[in-house]
Amino acid sequence: MRINLILSGGAGRGIAHLGVLKAVEELGFEVEAISGSSAGAIVAVFYAHGYSPQSMLSIVKRTRWLSLFRPRLPRRGLFSLTRGERYLREFIEVEKIEDLEKKVFICATDILSARSLYFSEGDLVPILLGSCALPGIFEPVRYGEYLLIDGGVMNNLPVEPLEKLSTLKIGVDVNPIERIKNPGGLVNILLRSFFLAVRSNVDKRKEMCDAVIVPDLVKISPLEVGRADEIFRLGYEKAKKVLRKIAM
Repeated sequence: MRINLILSGGAGRGIAHLGVLKAVEELGFEVEAISGSSAGAIVAVFYAHGYSPQSMLSIVKRTRWLSLFRPRLPRRGLFSLTRGERYLREFIEVEKIEDLEKKVFICATDILSARSLYFSEGDLVPILLGSCALPGIFEPVRYGEYLLIDGGVMNNLPVEPLEKLSTLKIGVDVNPIERIKNPGGLVNILLRSFFLAVRSNVDKRKEMCDAVIVPDLVKISPLEVGRADEIFRLGYEKAKKVLRKIAM
């Protein structure tokens, strides 16, 4: 059975998308197209480039993530994405989005026009970095006439590019929110504030999907990449439950 996937952003929680993809493959589904914001866009690109869920998990676990972000004097963001660009180019050999093996839509927000943009062609790495540029934390990414920031600002479950496709649309939301006792430090507070703000734009888009997978991640911080195996497992387990009903 052919399906389309819509992958939300979620920082480290985006590892759950890898578990979802493992379940997709095990149950015999074929992915026709993927739309993603931020972490979801990264997973979409790597998968469409031919990486398996397990190989992506291995990459996550051996990467020293803090080394990819170069601190800078705050002007447009706390960190530069220059090192992140070099990192992506090590793993992604194609230059254009349209050259990936599967159809991919990368959602980014143009801060100048206040619009969500859905890129299915164009220069892959700068667009992908723009989709991940959390405002206040990372510098915006200049791309042509656009100044790109995180796609989740306006659309963290970008189903719109897939609306006209007849195949099933499966959304994956890796940002459940619950009450917490301590918000943590500056970056944690910025992240939580961001994800609280995007809840409204996710909930209404779930209704546009044929099914939605929401892994049980409420007790895991978006920064806890050290729990990669657990996050992967939670994505896999929830996807198996949801997708088995569709496969019947």
